[in-house]
Amino acid sequence: MDPRPRSELFERAQRFVDRRRLLVGLCAAVAVALIAATAGLLSGGGGSQNVQATGAAQATTPTTLSGEGVVNAEPGVLPPPDAPGPTTSTTAPALVLGTVITRPPTTAAPKPAAKAPAPSTTAALKNTAPPNGATPTTVCRNSYDPACGPFSWQPPPDPNQPITGQVTATNKGGGAVTFTVTGTDPDAAPLQECNIDFGDGQGYHCDPRPAIDPSYCPPQYGPWTPPAKNKGSIAADLNHTYAQPGTYQVTVNVRSAMQECNNPYASSADLQVTVVVTP
Repeated sequence: MDPRPRSELFERAQRFVDRRRLLVGLCAAVAVALIAATAGLLSGGGGSQNVQATGAAQATTPTTLSGEGVVNAEPGVLPPPDAPGPTTSTTAPALVLGTVITRPPTTAAPKPAAKAPAPSTTAALKNTAPPNGATPTTVCRNSYDPACGPFSWQPPPDPNQPITGQVTATNKGGGAVTFTVTGTDPDAAPLQECNIDFGDGQGYHCDPRPAIDPSYCPPQYGPWTPPAKNKGSIAADLNHTYAQPGTYQVTVNVRSAMQECNNPYASSADLQVTVVVTP
């Protein structure tokens, strides 16, 4: 018979029983956790996607037993470590299924191609060369272009009407004489006296601008239209004093349109008078 006291044997038996109860409880807890995990896997494994649980995993709080069944470690004896339970990851099914909306692809109608601008008739006409032998399109009328050829009046002007007029002398005494010039041109104007000769070596001479300035009237080419006819007239007094008595032949040259360029109706006339100067 075991010489140890009976109470010590009883305490050892009690600790053995309590340890077995603890092991049985732990095994039961592990089995329950495995069953729950298996059920979760089976319920979440039917879909093609795995949805992770959005909630935080609940931590397993160790249960502290009080009273009967508490295992107190003997002094100097470490209790066997509790077997760690298997780590399971539970994939919970989604509580709310997302709605997937599939929109039909938007097919934009193709924009109609921009119409090409209609060809410009004006441009086509400008770029079309005249056929061989055709008359050039350049208008040669009242032109200064040498390409238009020699100058000519088209249609020809009417015959030029001459200037008609006269010079009359009025003796004022003491050698002073007044000359009155009158004249008319039926188809050109204005009329002006130009060259004057008083017969005693005195007088004056004028030069129309077209005669002294070559650039004033540029050359004309091709056909030209005759200018309009305008009637002109003159009435002027010229005063002159003779130093010596005598008979003098006076000539007054009168011109019409003398400052114009190539006027077919311009005329020139020498009007004369004889004056006798007495002492």
